[in-house]
Amino acid sequence: MFRRILPIAVIVSLVGAICPAPALAVSTQSEIEMGRGEDEQIVESSVIETDPLLNAYVQSIARNLWKEVARKDVPYNVKIVEDTEVNSFATMGGYVYINEGLIDFIQSDDELAGVIGHETGHIERRHVVTMQSKAQALNLLFGIASIFSPLIYNFGNLMQAGVIAKMQRADELQADRTGLQLMSRAGYDPYAMETMLDHLKVLSDEHSDLVTKYLEDHPGEDARISHLVGYPELDPKVVTEQQQEVQAASDEERARYSFSMWKFDQLLKDDPSNTEALLGEGEDQLAMGLPNKSQQTLGEAAQRGNPQTRDEAKAQIASLIKMQSHEVTLVRPNLERLRDHLAQVQASQTQANAEIAERHDEGKDQLKTINTRMNALQYEIPDFSRINIQHGSRLEAILKNVNAMGRSINSALMDANTSINGIGSLEKNKESGLLRESSEILSEMQTTLNSTPIPAESIALLPSYPSVFKELQLADSDMLRTVDAGRASLTLLDQSLGDVDAFFKELARAPINYQGDISTSEYSMLAPMMEKASTGLNNAATAASQAAQLYNMARTRQLSARITLLGLGTSPQRYATLQYALNQRFKQPGIDYTQMLHDNITPGDVVVATIVAADIKSTPQEIVDEMVRTKKSPVDLADSHGMHAWPLEIFTGLMYLDYTDDPVKEMHPN
Repeated sequence: MFRRILPIAVIVSLVGAICPAPALAVSTQSEIEMGRGEDEQIVESSVIETDPLLNAYVQSIARNLWKEVARKDVPYNVKIVEDTEVNSFATMGGYVYINEGLIDFIQSDDELAGVIGHETGHIERRHVVTMQSKAQALNLLFGIASIFSPLIYNFGNLMQAGVIAKMQRADELQADRTGLQLMSRAGYDPYAMETMLDHLKVLSDEHSDLVTKYLEDHPGEDARISHLVGYPELDPKVVTEQQQEVQAASDEERARYSFSMWKFDQLLKDDPSNTEALLGEGEDQLAMGLPNKSQQTLGEAAQRGNPQTRDEAKAQIASLIKMQSHEVTLVRPNLERLRDHLAQVQASQTQANAEIAERHDEGKDQLKTINTRMNALQYEIPDFSRINIQHGSRLEAILKNVNAMGRSINSALMDANTSINGIGSLEKNKESGLLRESSEILSEMQTTLNSTPIPAESIALLPSYPSVFKELQLADSDMLRTVDAGRASLTLLDQSLGDVDAFFKELARAPINYQGDISTSEYSMLAPMMEKASTGLNNAATAASQAAQLYNMARTRQLSARITLLGLGTSPQRYATLQYALNQRFKQPGIDYTQMLHDNITPGDVVVATIVAADIKSTPQEIVDEMVRTKKSPVDLADSHGMHAWPLEIFTGLMYLDYTDDPVKEMHPN
């Protein structure tokens, strides 16, 4: 589960409504207005992802689902929250929030459709409205004093969610059912909701900590799956062969090659003469790098199918024969030179690991120091919970700034923690994180180079090895810079907490007048202190976000290397499957095969260049031309064009998973 190298993730599905109103008295218009107010608070207290490509991706899936809703009077809306937690929630009035950590966690569009469908189910069933009176009482426990407490601010929402979770077990199952119906009607694979719950179960089992135990009253993944499989969308006794064929063809159409091949294979076990399934599986086998099996399967389709199917199969077979004859004429690369190059890259990685390990330990000490300071700081926060703060007052302005300070602190800590701890280690028996991933890629390449003889399909990959080596060395450099940037952000944060402390002490002395506000003179004295503290915290958060940018650039480089090592550039036929997948997702097919070879560009480069082009409204060819002109990798160009590296990594990972997701492990047919 390479793409989910995250800090310890928290699996929560919650309803965040906190405004008071008896459920039965809430009209749709009132619900919408209250939801809009809650949205303003959430946006004010959170960092919302603005990347256009990632937002367009989530919005497109959400729109497909919302065409099928029953509540047409609710203006549905979805926002992406920059947070590493694997989490999503819904509020009143059609508002859905998806954490970026969850988008990074899912393995297909269908799984994301299941998540959005589930949250939409809460809104469809009016669970958010009926939770009002319960959430109103809980809201009193989480006031201004929670903002700077590491226990309450960072986990306050989680604590509140845990209490609510105990109240809404039945609601969760209902939301699953509604979400399953919505995604099925919208054309998404209903089994993806089951696989998503399986992934959550694995994550929950891996991190069976106090947080997970706190939420154990929520229905467990096993219980939710057992409910799902009883519904007609997932019941093999109800799903017809024709429906299964449609699902397999839909996966192939959306370039979900591994899942499509598995589903066609299941159909052929029951009906070996199904020519449409034979043709589909043969095409998928080519995409998956199984040309011999593809030729055999297509041969069966050419014998049994109708005239159109036979012609398609024969054309594919002719293409395969041409591909195989091309592979035989490949020039054998200089193996000794490649082995020497590999040894140099491994030595460079060992050195980088030693430097990272030392700085990682210092960064962990910094995190401990800051948490200690924050524990002490919470006692300095004035308690204004009994004051009726008036809109437009000076006290309201102060509290808005305090809320923004909390957001900056949380953002800085989240990004710094990811940057310092997400790099991982190569310590024996404790291998983890990005360092382990790079080491594993190099080990796989070494195994190939040491094989006697080297398989023909692997020989075709060897010309790409130097480019992969270069990308992994750049990833090592990113990792080292990531840890340094994370530590620097913590230094800024530590310094700024002193300014925050001074501001809070002065604020605590400010008298509150009979109007429930502070005087103009008091505000004038507090304003410069407040501005200094806010500026310092913003600088710390910005520095931490730069560290997170480097971290996700390294992750993208590794995924780019993985895509190249799939062998998608070893023939025009296999490369065409990548072009098709890129066109399906980004409406751009990358660059021409001969152009890729001419410019010495790898398939991984093409994927990243296409994503960057889609994000900045350019073309893959323009990005490749810039690569050739500047001698920069597409990952570096993405950074120079201002693209967030997290969405870049997410989309690169989704492209990789189209080929590598293991359906046998994912699917659980009865």
